[in-house]
Amino acid sequence: MKFKKMLENKYTFQTVGQALKNIRKIFRDKGIMNPEREAEILLSYFLEMSRSEIYLNSDRVLKDKEKTQLEKKIQKRIEKIPLQYITKHQEFMGMDFLVEKGVLIPRPETEILVEELIRKLKNYKCSNSLRVTDLGTGTGIIAVSIAKFIEDVIIYATDISKKSLQIALKNAQKHGCKDKIIFLQGDLFEPFMGKIKKNSLDGIVSNPPYIDSHDFESLPPEIKDNEPKVALSGGIDGLDYYRKIIKKSPQYLKKNGFMALEVGFNQSKIVKELIIKENNFNQNIEITKDYLGIERVVIAYRK
Repeated sequence: MKFKKMLENKYTFQTVGQALKNIRKIFRDKGIMNPEREAEILLSYFLEMSRSEIYLNSDRVLKDKEKTQLEKKIQKRIEKIPLQYITKHQEFMGMDFLVEKGVLIPRPETEILVEELIRKLKNYKCSNSLRVTDLGTGTGIIAVSIAKFIEDVIIYATDISKKSLQIALKNAQKHGCKDKIIFLQGDLFEPFMGKIKKNSLDGIVSNPPYIDSHDFESLPPEIKDNEPKVALSGGIDGLDYYRKIIKKSPQYLKKNGFMALEVGFNQSKIVKELIIKENNFNQNIEITKDYLGIERVVIAYRK
């Protein structure tokens, strides 16, 4: 029996508290990961309440219109539409970011990369404004976070997707830092031509697509069937974009300028070898682990 028909003309919840309990059970039965947390987030978004307010208002009776609309949101989620595409929101670095279908959903592990960047840039000595580029900006989480936490910086945010740049611009406007970010459409360094001088950047940062062809086919349907493949797939071995970035970065970095890359599981050592092989960076390559102990960030400095 289809979920929609099961609830036709018959609501299984009347109050906010009952809705939360029912959504948890539905998500659990349908194999949604973290059903309790997702139920809270969905209900919080739908009712425009904080998660704590949901519990404080558990006895509030839902209107029939609210129940009908909520059921549609539940149906979308059990059809494996990512929660972030339903709510159009994702938290990152303590900030709320707009997310829409067609744009990569921000991941919490990218906060490791951003934290390292902020720490590095705060201690960076520069006579003028720092100049950093964010290759493949997506929703703009990296560029916006740097702009918010670093005072004197100019960020060039590039992306091949026009929609991604539109979303990134909205996020920059939302967080009051659009004047510090220059958005450029094109693949990696392609839009630099005629706009950014050689050896003028203090840093190049990227969270490139790094899933290999085999792993891409085994991704959960929430990811594979909804998020843009161009933002996920890094080619046969997952390293296509790293090769391009590592090869081209020295042309735009200042002496001792840094290149910071997020990497996937078991990719750090291979990426480090690619950097050493190019022979344009110093040997003191830094590798930072995430909270699960996975080597997540690789940072190298131009000779």
